[in-house]
Parts: sequence; C-alpha cells; structure tokens
Amino acid sequence: MRRKMKLLYPFITELTCTFQIDGKWEEIPCVKESGELILFRLQDGSISISLTPVSFGWSFVMEAKTSFATQVRLAVTMEGELDAYHVIPCNIYGDNNIDRVKPGEFPSLTRKYKGTRFCSPFWEFRADRAAVPVSMMCNGGNTVGISICPYSQEEEKQKNIHNGVFAALPGTAGVSMGYENLPATFVDKGNAGEITGESVQNAKAEGLIYLLEGKERMAMHDIVRMEYTKLHSRAEYKKSLQEAGAAIIRSCIDLNWNDEWQAYTDMSCCPPQKPDLKAWRPVYEIGWTGIAELACPFIMGEKLLGLPENYFEKARNGWELFDQIADAFHEESGLLNDLVAPVDESGSLVNGWWIWYHIAEDCHCAYNNGKAVHEMLKTAEFLHNRGEAYPEHWLSVCLKVLDTIIALQREDGNYGYTYSHNEKKVLDWDGFAGCWFLPCMVYAYRLTGEEKYLDSARKAETFYSKYVLDLNCYGTPMDTWKAVDEEGNLAFVRGTRLLYETTGEKKYLEHLEAGACYEYLWRYGYASRPENDPLKDGWNSCGGSITSISNPHIHPMGVIIDGDLRYLAAATGDEYHRMRADDSTAWMMQNLELYPEKSGYGQYGITSERFCPSDGLVTERYSDGHPYSSWFSFNLWATANVLEAIMDLLAEEEKE
Repeated sequence: MRRKMKLLYPFITELTCTFQIDGKWEEIPCVKESGELILFRLQDGSISISLTPVSFGWSFVMEAKTSFATQVRLAVTMEGELDAYHVIPCNIYGDNNIDRVKPGEFPSLTRKYKGTRFCSPFWEFRADRAAVPVSMMCNGGNTVGISICPYSQEEEKQKNIHNGVFAALPGTAGVSMGYENLPATFVDKGNAGEITGESVQNAKAEGLIYLLEGKERMAMHDIVRMEYTKLHSRAEYKKSLQEAGAAIIRSCIDLNWNDEWQAYTDMSCCPPQKPDLKAWRPVYEIGWTGIAELACPFIMGEKLLGLPENYFEKARNGWELFDQIADAFHEESGLLNDLVAPVDESGSLVNGWWIWYHIAEDCHCAYNNGKAVHEMLKTAEFLHNRGEAYPEHWLSVCLKVLDTIIALQREDGNYGYTYSHNEKKVLDWDGFAGCWFLPCMVYAYRLTGEEKYLDSARKAETFYSKYVLDLNCYGTPMDTWKAVDEEGNLAFVRGTRLLYETTGEKKYLEHLEAGACYEYLWRYGYASRPENDPLKDGWNSCGGSITSISNPHIHPMGVIIDGDLRYLAAATGDEYHRMRADDSTAWMMQNLELYPEKSGYGQYGITSERFCPSDGLVTERYSDGHPYSSWFSFNLWATANVLEAIMDLLAEEEKE
C-alpha cells in the first residue's frame, strides 16, 4: 500500500483505516488496489471503505453494519522530517501558539508540556466543532486535507450520529464515523469536560481526500471553497433590513439605556422563571465591546432610516457618545482612555472587565483605541461623502492618537498590543489588536490628504499580512490568552480593502482576498445541528463565525466585514465572496428572529453574543437546569455589530 501511494502522490506515505472494538483500535486491511478503486474491508464485510479517484485526490464512502458499537477512522499521513502545519478550522492552527500562551487554557497540538491539560500530540473533535468539517496539513509546500459529512444517519435507531475530525503529530490528518473528543472535551478556556463521543453500528459517511501540490498553506483555502460548494445551506429570515435596524435602535434606547448610570448597559436574565432583562454592567468602554460600536451605526441610522429629532430622548445619541470618546483623550500617553468612566472603586480609566483575565492591565489596549478611532473616522467619512459636516474635534482627537501611534510604530510596521498610561511607550508588541490602526490610517489619509498616514498604513500592512498568509492571526481580544483568533483579521480585511480602494495597487487586492479566505476558516458554510434550545429547531449556523480557538462560539462580529466581502466580489468578479457575505446577512437576520419566541426572553431587535453550533461553550443553563445553547445576556456590542452591518448594506443600497 505504501509503495502504491508513493507512486501516485510522492508526498503521501500512508493511508490507514481502523475500527474500534473492545476499547482497542484494529486495522482494516486493503483488499483491492487498482487505478479506479482502493478498497478497505473486514473479512466478514461488516466495515468497508471505498476510495474513488477524483481530480484532486479521492472521494470515499465508509459503511458499517456491525453487531457491536464502533467507530471507524480513515487517516492519511504525509512525509516530512518536520511536523506538518495542521489546521482543523476553529480548533487547531499549528500548535495554537503554545510558546506565547498560558498552556492548558485551550487545545494545543504539541509534544510540549506533557501531562498539562489540553496539551497533546493528538486531537479529535466532533466534526461540527469546525466551520469546515475537515482536517488539513501542509508540509514541504504540499497540502493534504480530509473531510467528512459532519453527520451520519444511524439507520436502525433512526437518529443522527456525529462524526469526527482529528490531527496527529507529526503528519497525520483523519476523520471518524462516530467520534470521541480526545484527549478531552474542550468546553471553554480552563474548562475540560469528560471525554464524550458516539459510536455507530449501521451507518454510512462520505467525504473527500484532497492532495494538492505546490501551493503551501494557501491551498487550504481551495479545500474550504470546495467543501463550501458541497455543504452550503443558507439561513432564512422574514423581516427587512429597515425593520431590523429600526428595532435594534429602539431596543437599545428602551432596554439598554440606564438613567441612574447615565450609560448604556449590558442586560441579563434567567428564563423560564426569570425572563425579564436586568442591567448588570454599564458600558463605559470606548471601543471593541464599547460605545463606539453603537455610535457609528446610531449616526448612520439617523440618516439612512430618517429618524426624527430627539428620537433618542434621554438616552445618548451617537454624536454624544463620540463626544464622550473624544473627551477621553489622555495627554500623557497621547492615547484615549479605555473607559469614559471607572467601572469600580479603583477609579481606573484603563482597566475594563478584561482585567480579570490578567493579560492586559494598567495600560491602554490597542483593540480599544484602534476600534474607537476606526468607528469615529468611518463615521466622519460617511458624513463627508454625503456632503454633511462632522465635528472637527472628532478628527482632531483621532489624528492626535494616530500621530502617537506613528511615533511608536516599529520599523517593521508593528503598532503594538498595549501601551503605557503614563508616557508614550509600547509595553507589549506581541498581538494582532494593533491592526485596527491600519484602516484608521487610511481613513485619516482620505480625510486629510497627509501622506504620513498612508505611509504608516503601507508599513503596517506589510507586517500584519505575514500572519494572515501564515494562517496564524493571534492576540486580538484581551480575554483569550493571546489565542489564535478571527477578530484581528477583520481589521486586516477592512484595511486592505481601503488600501486597494485608495491606491489601486494589486497586492492589496490579493491580500484582501487572503484575509477574506482566512475569515472563511472560521465562518460556517453549512447548517450544524445543535441539540439544545433555542438553536435546536430551525436555526442555521451557515454564515456565522467562531471568535477564537479559546472561545468556541459563534459571535456577531464577523458581520462587520460583509461590505468588504461584497466589494471584493465586485473587484474580482468572484461571486464566491458575495455568497459568503449573503450567508452572513441571513445568519444575523435569523438570529434577531429568535427573540423572544425561541430565546425565552427579550424582544425583536436584540441578539446575544454567543451562539453554540456544537458542543463547545454550552455552559449556560435554564433556571430549571436544562442546557441552553446561547447566553442569557443582551451584551450591547453584539447587537451594535449587527446594526452596523445593516447600516452598511443600506448605505450601499442608497448609492445604487
């Protein structure tokens, strides 16, 4: 078998099929080899795997009809002296930066830290934990991937069986009919559940083996695209964009504004006994999870929805929120305070809720400053392009911040991760959060014509693009132990879109597409089948993006780049990117329609920040103890991101 494979594909050393019996794994022999078919089968015929050649490798069919419960694995091994770079979307990206993070917080495919929780040279996950149910690896410039339909039908029991995907060092990728979460069930950071799994007796599964030469890691994007074509199923929704946008703004005013705190708040509840939302945290942060996320779409909504004067009544409108942010400028650091008011008795204006994760404290965070400035400049350009004025002090403050960032920018283009509150100094260079200053610089150039901002953006793009091309963006949020994540790449997508739009240089279009494809490694292209309310009936994961390997849930933030994806589709003529954006729009719109009928709380116009498409992060419980596959919290930033995506769509429609 090895010799045959070697002849067909020089970078493949082994193809193995195994099954489990009495707790042990036994090999299934290869009984036939030909140019048309490779067949693995037990002597009694109860388990078989047939592989048929296709242009890029093989298609396969697994079948089991056994008298005992089993799992069936198919694995492919690459040659190479070094460990392959493994990717299981949303779960494994190389070793998940084991040398940069706190070992044991989330899965790492590694030989290091033996005996430490979540550190293992072998990982298997339930297949629907992956936005694309595939295990991929790259070595020596060649790429291998193996996919499986995430579900099989157990015919006699008339129930769905979850299948699995796995990776093993140095160079093995595989899939399983049935599955086990090994070496543990990763629930959330720091939380290892018991090993869970499912077996089969009478079931079938199909999949593909991809063998791609010479394209290195970028070939993984080709695999994702082919899997998307095979599995795609878009969510459905009923309400219009205008209805959704108006309802979100109304909900923010009616539910989230708190007169006592003079702030918008996050809300929570615990149905079914306690379905009423109660304020639990004032939103004083400037960016990321803060008020800039509201301010931008609030102002866009005023214009695009034609809201009357004094619509916000006692609640702050977008203009007032941006004024708060502008007033947060801190002379000593040359940056914005991360908070517009202290969240505790310490009086700190830089330590938000993330301080409890002990990554970033007593310092400015690039994510907060960058995202706040981004939203303010984006709004300024929106108003400018409509021929309307914006407050000059907004631009003035933003330019002060950006001038500080330029002065601190490293020669290689890095903007930094955290900054001193007492002086103009970078404290931590390691992380992707600073990438949010990339699109800010382009906006500043477009509003002022000053070349220094464009020059800075070019340098930054050169630096941050390396991580996108390596499929290893990490260290964006302040609560994830610098895990590999999806969020930082959103800034890169926005930045490269603006750079290409402004300069017309082809490399920026190419990098925009690379950023889009990195996003698709996190964005579901199919409908998963959650087992728990409110998502188990009628909800569709297609179009939703997992936030990081540390927080295995879909969040709404990915929707903010859907306009950039549609721009990419128009610029390249590739409708694939438009389809991906349209999936996301459908995904976010259906989420709004979960409330209140399926969620058990709230009203139309709100949404959660957590949707669990599989078995990860299902930690919430109803007041009667039953699992809940979302979160009983109306965290304002999540709905704000949805509102911004809606406003971006309405703005494009207005131009047409």
